[in-house]
Amino acid sequence: MNTEFHSSSPLDSNLHMRDFVSETSSDIGSSNPDLVSSSDLYTRRFRGPAGDWLLERQSAILRDLIRPWPSASVLDIGGGHAQVARPLLADGHRLRVRASSPDALGQIRHLDSDLLSTETGPLTALPHADRSFDVVTSIRMLAHIGHWERLVAEMCRVARHAVIFEFPTQRAGNLFGDRLFALKKRVEGDTRRYRLFRHEEVRAHLAAQGFVPGQAVGQFVLPMVVHRVLKRPGLSSFLERGLSAPGGAAIATPVILCARRVAEDPEDAALT
Repeated sequence: MNTEFHSSSPLDSNLHMRDFVSETSSDIGSSNPDLVSSSDLYTRRFRGPAGDWLLERQSAILRDLIRPWPSASVLDIGGGHAQVARPLLADGHRLRVRASSPDALGQIRHLDSDLLSTETGPLTALPHADRSFDVVTSIRMLAHIGHWERLVAEMCRVARHAVIFEFPTQRAGNLFGDRLFALKKRVEGDTRRYRLFRHEEVRAHLAAQGFVPGQAVGQFVLPMVVHRVLKRPGLSSFLERGLSAPGGAAIATPVILCARRVAEDPEDAALT
């Protein structure tokens, strides 16, 4: 694994200090929004059959969305949890993981691959030239970023072809977020409050960056904590299939969305 640590960025330092001022709650807008999700404690949420089942669903969607770009150069922002790294490295993509600090590289330290490199620095101010990577990804991050628009804008700026990221919506189990928070806290231990999104606001912001929102795939109709409590992947699969059949798939959350850059030259048009 190749490692480089970046402590600076091309953007003004005062600008990205304001990125970390929460406008909603103390759990949103941290200077290390990816630290919790890269920890060993967080990783325990996905251990066992139920955890494997949850990650398999996420990985399957990610692999499907990135399929048009085989052997791509990928920048994964806030990916110290390694939930993007493991499937993409297995599929032969060249991956660079950016974390907010060395500690936030977390689970990435357990991986050894010639296709993997790392860097650290602010997540919303990237030290890369425009269109430096084929695809830019971010999973389990957007809901914890103080100024999410800046993260998406930077992802779009350095992506040559597409961005793929996850966000929770104001649908399905999230409608009962306050009531479920206590249960999540008991089951998961390190649960944080998070921002919910409307599809319209995300799509509008992508369009402003010159990206066309494409497929958006919801992962679960039931809250993920319910599946962790059940600890029965077979039952969880049955319940999700049943709830999705009458239109429930449209409200499943969190959503993983792929947006493509509007083609500006013949080469981009051929590849996107």
